[in-house]
Amino acid sequence: MKMKRIFFATAVAISILGFEYNPSGAENESWWQVFFTEPEKNTHGNAVSLPEQNFIHLIDTAVVSVDGAFFEIGSTRVASAFIRAHKRGVKVRLVTDDSNRKKDGLRMVLAAGIPVVYDNKRGLMHDKFAIVDGKYIWTGSYNITDNCAFKNNNNAILIGSIDLSAIFTAEFEEMFTYNVFENRKELAPLPALNNRYYVKIGDTNINAYFSPDNDVEDIIVKRVRKARKSIYFMAFSFTSDPIGEAMIEQSKKGVSVSGIFEKRGSNTRESEYVKFLTEGIPVKLDRNRKNLHHKVIIIDEEIVITGSYNFSRNASKKNDENILIIENQEIAKKFLAEFRHLY
Repeated sequence: MKMKRIFFATAVAISILGFEYNPSGAENESWWQVFFTEPEKNTHGNAVSLPEQNFIHLIDTAVVSVDGAFFEIGSTRVASAFIRAHKRGVKVRLVTDDSNRKKDGLRMVLAAGIPVVYDNKRGLMHDKFAIVDGKYIWTGSYNITDNCAFKNNNNAILIGSIDLSAIFTAEFEEMFTYNVFENRKELAPLPALNNRYYVKIGDTNINAYFSPDNDVEDIIVKRVRKARKSIYFMAFSFTSDPIGEAMIEQSKKGVSVSGIFEKRGSNTRESEYVKFLTEGIPVKLDRNRKNLHHKVIIIDEEIVITGSYNFSRNASKKNDENILIIENQEIAKKFLAEFRHLY
């Protein structure tokens, strides 16, 4: 039996927070920031990674705590930021996948005495999120590795919200404190309190879901079926028949559907790529010599689905994953610009 703990602020929770740090390479959007990697700019030795730069900056400004759940912890630069925070008295705790024990960054944080919990299960601990000082959430497709920072197309989003942080903290504690992974059912005595997945920040509705706790595949299918005008997607792995069929159904109803597939694995029997081509849906393979690592769906140019969740059976049934569904036109514009740039 697992027990899931929700942490509430002792004072009145305030969802909208002005950022206390000044991120580089992005406009100040008051309570959110979006960052994309730019691998095309890293071809001449001038390495640039806005997600890595700003994640390090976020860690360097932490004053109380940094809790991170990442599939891989390989970057020595990010590891150094974790260690700097640890040395100045910030409480740093990490969760990672058991298969990545030999990564250089992970070895560094372990040597510095930072506590790390491994998943030790058949599926992957594939989450990619951090909670900083109980009020900032960082998530997206970006892994803490050199490849994800400099070679792969990735996204990251930073949101200031005590309420959203509480939701992610509950998931983190479930793994770090109670060593519960691959959970499919709420067993806590107060499920009404524990099943808190929704916050509102200003006029923006945000839902946070975790796989396989929640039926994320079905949640995405339902959102896709509500599309009125358009569906755009960028997919590292897209093998989910239900999501693919929902998009095809919408296309037949007149909704504009288009997307980009990571070329690796796109011609396999499991991939939705050939099926989409057969149905006449305009999809393309990415041109990055490495990977298109996004896991993004943009609906009606106002709803963004992003996080660690690939559109696959393993992500739905086996892995620990996280997604955000964000209803915000300005955020959607950022992701749509990335889509158009790559498409």
